[in-house]
Amino acid sequence: MKIIDNKGAPPELVRAIVHEAELIHSVKRVIFDAFIKDLNGDLGAFNPTNGVIIIDLGNCLTNKSWMKKGFMFIANAWLNLLMTAFHELAHAAQLDLEPALANLDRLPQIYEDEATETAGIRVVNWTDEHPIPKLNELGWVGDQMKAIFNDLYFTMPDMVGEELDLEGTEIAAYAEQRAHTSREYSTEQETALLLKQIDDGMIGKKVGEKRYLTAYEAVAM
Repeated sequence: MKIIDNKGAPPELVRAIVHEAELIHSVKRVIFDAFIKDLNGDLGAFNPTNGVIIIDLGNCLTNKSWMKKGFMFIANAWLNLLMTAFHELAHAAQLDLEPALANLDRLPQIYEDEATETAGIRVVNWTDEHPIPKLNELGWVGDQMKAIFNDLYFTMPDMVGEELDLEGTEIAAYAEQRAHTSREYSTEQETALLLKQIDDGMIGKKVGEKRYLTAYEAVAM
């Protein structure tokens, strides 16, 4: 498998892909770039005819899907990168098992759902074993986030300060917002129990009056 890095991919992401792809024979190349027009906003793609995986670092940076679930900005970008990589690798693994999939113009939804489920499990496992990389460890994405923080500092200093103060810690998500977007805590009573567990030091972390969850706790919900 060949890595083609046109921007500066996070080294930890490259390591995760190389490790995951060891037993996947359909992956021939992995290309990292940013804001690729042909992807039309998608975060990544796998081409079964030539075995190429594309990871769009730019779209992973700007997509806010994890933030809508209560995750912080740095965690959002990293989880987009990780989820995209594992999702496209899952498609390559499907091709290993069913080579005829390469003849289809479009994958049936069942394969997309399977790849999403597989990637989700891998992200949960990864966050259980590894911390989220710091800005200086995120390559091009980290550089872009630094520039964004510089621009936002004068209008949103508290948000920027919070992100930078918690960078490199286990904290990745706002507990109450994450609970409201999860299936596990669907009622106010369940959310109140979660917040009490944080207050009691059982899970997550309380900083001042704010309650947070670790990456693993928040992803696993």
